[in-house]
Amino acid sequence: MRKRTDPRSMTPEEEYEAAANTAAAMLSRRPLSERMLLRKLREKEFSEDSTQYAAERMRLLGALDDTAYAELIVRSYRAKGCGKLRIRQELQQRGVPREVSQEVLEDFEPDWDAMTALLHKKLRGDVSDRTEVDKACAALQRKGFSFSQIRQALTYYCEQLDEQEDSIQKEDMSTCPFNWE
Repeated sequence: MRKRTDPRSMTPEEEYEAAANTAAAMLSRRPLSERMLLRKLREKEFSEDSTQYAAERMRLLGALDDTAYAELIVRSYRAKGCGKLRIRQELQQRGVPREVSQEVLEDFEPDWDAMTALLHKKLRGDVSDRTEVDKACAALQRKGFSFSQIRQALTYYCEQLDEQEDSIQKEDMSTCPFNWE
C-alpha cells in the first residue's frame, strides 16, 4: 500500500506534482468533468493553486475535456432510453458547464424506439385505461422526455396498434371461407 503524504507538509513544487499525479490517477480510473476533478482534489486537501495547476496540466495532456466527457454522458444516457431533460440534469449534476451541455445537446434527437418500447412495456397494447396511459406518460416524463415528445410517441404507438389490428383483421378475412366482398 502506498504511503499518503499530507499535501500541507509538502513544498509547493512537491504539492503541484502530487496534485497532478493524483489527478492523472483519478482520470485513469474514469472520466471526470473539470469541476468534479477540482472538487476531488480539494477534498484531498490540495491547495487551490495546485488543484488549478493539476487541472490545467490534465487539459494540456488531453486527459481532461468537458466536451468529450459530456458527449460520453449523452451517449450513455441516450442508450439507457433517457431524454434530453434527464440528460441535461445529469450533466449539471456532474459539473459540466451549461454552455458545454447546450452545445452537446443542441442536435439531440430522442430515441423514439426506446420511447415506444417503454410504452409497449407499460401498456401492453391496451390504451383504453386512462390511468395506465397516464402512468406510462409519467414514466416517460421521469426519463426526461418533454410533453410534446411524449404526445408524439403515444400517437405513434396508437397508430402502430391500429395498423396491427388492421393487418390482423385482413389476415382473418383472407382465411375466412366466405367472401365478404
